[in-house]
Amino acid sequence: MKQVLILSGKGGTGKTTLAGAFARLAAPCVVADCDVDAADLHIILSPEPAERKEFCGGKKASIDPSKCTSCGRCLEVCRFDAVSADPFKISETACEGCGVCVWNCTAGAINFKEALSGTWSVSPCRYGTFAGARLEPAAENSGKLVALLKNEAVKAAEAAGAEFLILDGSPGIGCPVLASLGGVEAVVMVAEPTVSGRHDFLRLAELLRQQKIKGFLLVNKWDLNTEETEALEAAAGGLGFGLLGRVPFDALVVKTLLARKTLGEDGPGPAANAVEKAWKILRSELET
Repeated sequence: MKQVLILSGKGGTGKTTLAGAFARLAAPCVVADCDVDAADLHIILSPEPAERKEFCGGKKASIDPSKCTSCGRCLEVCRFDAVSADPFKISETACEGCGVCVWNCTAGAINFKEALSGTWSVSPCRYGTFAGARLEPAAENSGKLVALLKNEAVKAAEAAGAEFLILDGSPGIGCPVLASLGGVEAVVMVAEPTVSGRHDFLRLAELLRQQKIKGFLLVNKWDLNTEETEALEAAAGGLGFGLLGRVPFDALVVKTLLARKTLGEDGPGPAANAVEKAWKILRSELET
């Protein structure tokens, strides 16, 4: 089973659109949406409804009024302004779960319990199996949720004997990206032909170099800036990245996504054809 992770320097570059198209081309496969902060791959893959399981990635503090002596120590030590007085209570939203108030409460009046951080599920979809998760608003520890989800996706792929596990990663280079990198055979980086797009690509490229993971570049909407496209490809080639080609700007993509379909599902088109060609190149590289 080969793991292919799709990343981008920022949101909106076409990463999820590419992940959906790759899922169709790799079917039957297992596909996981590891962008848990803003999960949306399920919109175009329409997985079957499934029981969502809870993920607790941290703890929250709360005051037991029956034990509280109103000494004010928790108010003094909280660095997040989560504690208010008269009566003393802790805001669940403002609490960062650091536990400092718990350690400083001599009356033992502060409870410190696991809090719901997100939910996840695994269920069938029309291209195989879909694993998805969603972080709760203002919740943290997205990296832990990605690690959990990816572990479940790997189990599903092994159980199904799937040849490919397609992973739609988070944008950027933060914790959720790091959590999704383990065990992958290749990372496809989707970039737009702009100065900032090239900067984002170079940040990701440095991360992959440190992790010793093979990377590939796919330039989306390349025809909007030919000069920057060439600069991107030159930079990628110089760093040893494989080139998967160029995807042109194509108004048909919007129509396809509004219909909740994957690119190429409703027929050929300039962008769909380019993505299919990119998949063939990638698959050939992974087989060598």
